[in-house]
Amino acid sequence: MTDEEFSNWLSREVASKDMTQSQMDDLLQQKALFVRELGKPDSPLRDPYRLKIVGYVAEHRRIDTSIHKLLDDAKQKFPGRMIYFEPIGFDLF
Repeated sequence: MTDEEFSNWLSREVASKDMTQSQMDDLLQQKALFVRELGKPDSPLRDPYRLKIVGYVAEHRRIDTSIHKLLDDAKQKFPGRMIYFEPIGFDLF
């Protein structure tokens, strides 16, 4: 999904009231931090995180091999905050 497609999808989520504007802004901020620190998908900055899931929540980088553990940790430590994550070097599905 391109950045534009992602933003458009989030805008539709806000329009349908499935997400608040504040949540959208938070998620976009976390995504921007992810890209700033780890670059685009082919960036060598991602090499140390190969075969892991990397997320950003409340401006903190979180890393795990399990999406469930990553999300549980984010919810526990940063309740109410949005998390942006990507698997590095593999697809979740």
